[in-house]
Amino acid sequence: MNSDYFSDELSQYLCFKVSFGSNDLLKDYNPTKWSDSQQEKYDLVKSLQDEGLGYRRIAQHLNARGIKTTTGKEWKNSHVFAFIKRYKEREHRLKNVKTHEYGVKIGKFELKWLRR
Repeated sequence: MNSDYFSDELSQYLCFKVSFGSNDLLKDYNPTKWSDSQQEKYDLVKSLQDEGLGYRRIAQHLNARGIKTTTGKEWKNSHVFAFIKRYKEREHRLKNVKTHEYGVKIGKFELKWLRR
């Protein structure tokens, strides 16, 4: 057979998109994974923030006390911001782990003809 014959052949495909979310991804999530030292750091950072200190001043305070980040580095204002943000995200996930139900979404079905 001629190979040109197959290159002009049309094939039919059914195309659609399926998306879903699941709480099962967090079923083995250990809410106590946040260590005691991380909680102590957060409590200190939060108290300094409540006193009106900004991220830069908090970083300077932590560095002056010899407190390192989780990875053992000195604090920067961006580290303080990210640390507080991660804590808030963690709290949000823990709050919603059991309460939020996800559904399955199936997109529009399309029948496409494509040349091979």
